[in-house]
Amino acid sequence: GAKSNGKKIEMKTEALTSMSWLQLFIVLLSLIAGIFTPPILSFLNVEETLFSTKLKNDHATKVSSSAKIEKKLPDIPPLPSRVLCNEETLSQFLHKSPVNGLHIVCFDQMEPSSADNEEEDKVRLTFYADAVAEGKEQITISKKDLKWDRLKTTLAVELELEHPGPLQQPWAVFTTEGERIVGVEDVLTTDLSSTKSEMFIVESLLASNTVVLTGGGKWVWPGVKVGFKREVELYSIMPGDVSSHPNTTTIIETLSLSPLVLSVHKFLSDEECGHVRMRSEPSMKYSKVTLKDTDIGKEASEWRTSQNTFLRSDGDAVMRDLEYRTASLTRVPRGHQEHLQVLRYGNTEFYSAHHDFFDPAHYRQDKNTLKLIQNGKRNRMATVFWYLSDVEEGGETIFPLHNGLPFPRSFKDCSRGLKVKPEKGKVIIFYSLDAAGHMDEKSLHGACPVKEGIKWAANKWVWNDAVGYL
Repeated sequence: GAKSNGKKIEMKTEALTSMSWLQLFIVLLSLIAGIFTPPILSFLNVEETLFSTKLKNDHATKVSSSAKIEKKLPDIPPLPSRVLCNEETLSQFLHKSPVNGLHIVCFDQMEPSSADNEEEDKVRLTFYADAVAEGKEQITISKKDLKWDRLKTTLAVELELEHPGPLQQPWAVFTTEGERIVGVEDVLTTDLSSTKSEMFIVESLLASNTVVLTGGGKWVWPGVKVGFKREVELYSIMPGDVSSHPNTTTIIETLSLSPLVLSVHKFLSDEECGHVRMRSEPSMKYSKVTLKDTDIGKEASEWRTSQNTFLRSDGDAVMRDLEYRTASLTRVPRGHQEHLQVLRYGNTEFYSAHHDFFDPAHYRQDKNTLKLIQNGKRNRMATVFWYLSDVEEGGETIFPLHNGLPFPRSFKDCSRGLKVKPEKGKVIIFYSLDAAGHMDEKSLHGACPVKEGIKWAANKWVWNDAVGYL
């Protein structure tokens, strides 16, 4: 019994000893865990926080980028309407004889051939230099290489365009309706919502299909042929301006190609004609002229016996609207116009044949005129001539060099040339500069003597650059 009890006590002692070591191990393990667990947990928490923050930031960036894209898409300007480069379209722009500085270009997107699905998209460019069918040339460009820098070089080479310089305005490209797309010296932007972004310009050229390029950089209506009539929308295209006036249409008819003279019937209402006459009458005085170097010291009456005055549009809604209408008609910004000149011709009064442009060679002693025209780079490009009354007899506007006629012996001669009879409400447009921006000697014109009645007229001189009058 005593032996048995001794064994039990020994076993209990071993068990207690083993338990003590186990407890000690657990205590030490707990102590170690207590020391290192907080930093580890803290580190893990930091990593998790950083990762979560990164996910949130990445998600926020994606959402933000998506939001920006969604925000910009509605702001992308609408592309021009497509005008197919077909026979019907070309008949409205091509001429039998070359027109200096006027060019037609077609951008046709070519479908890849079915035989090779990997063939890249290409664009075929067709050039009608000087607006004649005989000038047709074609080249093909890969669509992915269709960048404006390359395009403008290609256009300049193929059409032999003059490089802009001290005496040459930069050339420009327009839709077939006369809305400007881009000019060779335009500064482009990366803003996709801008009409000056490269993407918008290239897409506009492709969308238009048919475009018009002028070497002088300003729109000139193609005459096509004598008697050609073109329907033109007014106020829908307002170069450099916005108008709340509802769109209207008018008909432009070609009276002459050499010089280019266009007629627009019922451009002015009877009320508008009366308003201009009423406003101008109190300030009418006998006209003066800007004398050439060879004419200094002579009296203006040697060339001109009419009366005139200049009217500003400030505070006059009728006059302001007529300026906007003229800008829309010519597709040249309103800021390129001078103030309206109003004219009155009594019995026998006339204006000898003259040019409206300023030839710098004739004004070398007139420093003010040379400064105004920037030695020839800036000039009057077109005259929009308004007839404010009917005339019983005489008073025609004459173009003595019409269709290649020789210079008249007398600039007062009204016996030959194209003569336009005054008709109340009608306007004519004649171009002093051709589409290349060069002075057109054939634009020589005058006012024949009034034989019966009184002739009321007015004109808007339109320049090839902003002149600061308006």
